[in-house]
Amino acid sequence: MKKVNLIKSISIIAIALAFGACKKDSSQRSASGSQVNFGLSADNAASSLTSSVNGSAVTNSTASATVNWTSAVANIAYFKLEAKTRNTEIEIKTRSLLNVDLFAVTPPVIGASIDTGTYREIEVKVVLAKTNTSAIPFTLKGAFTTPGGAVVPVEFDFNDDAELKAEVKNVTIDGKTDWATTIKLHLNRLLFGVTPSALDAATRTGGTILISSKDNVTIYNKIITNFPSSGDDDGFHHNEGGDDHGGDH
Repeated sequence: MKKVNLIKSISIIAIALAFGACKKDSSQRSASGSQVNFGLSADNAASSLTSSVNGSAVTNSTASATVNWTSAVANIAYFKLEAKTRNTEIEIKTRSLLNVDLFAVTPPVIGASIDTGTYREIEVKVVLAKTNTSAIPFTLKGAFTTPGGAVVPVEFDFNDDAELKAEVKNVTIDGKTDWATTIKLHLNRLLFGVTPSALDAATRTGGTILISSKDNVTIYNKIITNFPSSGDDDGFHHNEGGDDHGGDH
């Protein structure tokens, strides 16, 4: 089973969870803490494929070869928050966030709260989990324009374990300000190292290039390798929505 870690260091963070017990649901809010909404989205849907020359990746200049993703859906198993003070370590899991349209103008979020205090380290994890159901963790659909100009449907089905992380050290929660953040997947980075010729030669299933742990596995493994450099966050900013913490999504 593959497990992909994506770690991004961020400059400002205020994360919200109610810590009356070691683990509890995120829908409760501390009366003396701060609130955060956080979620997952995707950008850079168009990808120009690259060719390799003497071991270096270069943009294919002899013919146009692109992938344009038109659908990106995630089923997030849960968000996991870990916070450490000088003397204690706290861990909390939220509810799942399913059928998330990563291209939505306003992606769904899930919220939580954290008590006031000084934390020497806080970490958020977006956890994707392998499943036996049809609601796999991550699905991309789009079209591949071959070097010859043909347009071929392409689908990437990710059904493995993955953790997307954001962390910061030495945070003081004052209970006066609520925050929000979104971790982004830059889709144009996922196909780095996948050449136009390799994708054009991929096996078709019903006319579609299907990329999964069982189909076109070499390409699948290259995409998985690119996950650590494909994520980013938009920083932590004031939450204009106030009480709309999305706990029921």
